[in-house]
Amino acid sequence: MREYTNLQWPEAPFGADQRPFGRQRDMLAAFALAWANQPDEGPLPVAAATVYLGVRRHGSAYEVGEESLSIGFRADVVEDRTEIPELLRLTDRALTRARRHAAILAGHRLGDDLSRMATLSAVPLRGAAGVLATWVNRAAKQRGMALMVDTSVEASDTGADLDMPLEPLHRPLPQCPACAAETGRYVLGRGLAIGLTAAVHAGRYRWEGAFRVTDAVDRAAWDVLEVSGTEHHAHDTAHPKDARAAQ
Repeated sequence: MREYTNLQWPEAPFGADQRPFGRQRDMLAAFALAWANQPDEGPLPVAAATVYLGVRRHGSAYEVGEESLSIGFRADVVEDRTEIPELLRLTDRALTRARRHAAILAGHRLGDDLSRMATLSAVPLRGAAGVLATWVNRAAKQRGMALMVDTSVEASDTGADLDMPLEPLHRPLPQCPACAAETGRYVLGRGLAIGLTAAVHAGRYRWEGAFRVTDAVDRAAWDVLEVSGTEHHAHDTAHPKDARAAQ
């Protein structure tokens, strides 16, 4: 599995010293998964991304642009179907953290993704189950829990002008490092598009003209998500974890 992140501690994005933005700040966590259609097997997850955006819990919206927006992110991409259980586990842990610590948790038809995850997993996914239980009744506010936004429903008419569609595209199982990086770029871009749309819906962000999501991803991830030369980039975090530890 390949991990692409700009977080120093990806497993603790809400920790006091590990926040993506280096200081106390409320965050929106947007989730996106990429699925591959497999003959006779149905969709299988090949990548998952969480994108973190700084927001105000209350008050006026931030004026943002692709040149100035600070983004925290993590994407995991499988290279073999035997890695799917680990992908589900990592996504489940991220959902658990975001549900309790994020100001906003966003997804696009995320309930469908969570149901598929539960069906595929051989072990209980408690984070996904907790989010799904709340997701189906998002209008009911829960004390101490993130506001949940489905960009396919309540945020579908926000008018957020983006250069990337929110509807998912099927992705093949990556067969090479460059393929994995391209899938990582796609799922991160979609996660950012979901997060931006949810932020506009919640009155947290605004911008002028079309927001170039792909440019923002390239700006934030240039040092970890290089498609060409992925194997040899000096700051590459796309190596499998055991390979990185050996370096």
